[in-house]
Amino acid sequence: METGLLHIHSALRYLILGMLIFVVIKAWISWLGKKSFQPADRKLGAMVMGLTHFQLILGLALYIMKKHFEGFSHMKELKAAGQPELAAVVRFWTIEHLSMMLLAIILITVGHSMSKRARTDEGKYMRLAIFFTLGLVLIFAAIPWPFLKSWGTWF
Repeated sequence: METGLLHIHSALRYLILGMLIFVVIKAWISWLGKKSFQPADRKLGAMVMGLTHFQLILGLALYIMKKHFEGFSHMKELKAAGQPELAAVVRFWTIEHLSMMLLAIILITVGHSMSKRARTDEGKYMRLAIFFTLGLVLIFAAIPWPFLKSWGTWF
């Protein structure tokens, strides 16, 4: 079950990234181009937000199954044993990945909510563009990309 969830969690990141990039580009173009806000834009933002929330649930389930919360004690042991590289991997999964992803999802949720409440079309696009861009940057930073980390994987 854990392996299946991990594969779903890994594959879903590409769908989320693709949709998030699309929303960010469209929001920036529409905001700077002073276009009118369409119902499809709100629905797309809601869909991205919903997918990120689903991804969070999968991630939290994996976090509990893999017992990453026990990583705090393991980091100290690994550093004391002279294995700082392994301690960095444990730190990434225990602290960095979780905290940055949570912050990204919060930013996306706040951006979507604030966009719904904005009175002007320009304000709606502005909030989507800024908050979703910040969330996207954090997501990119929190993914263990194989070209950045020796233990990262594409899937």
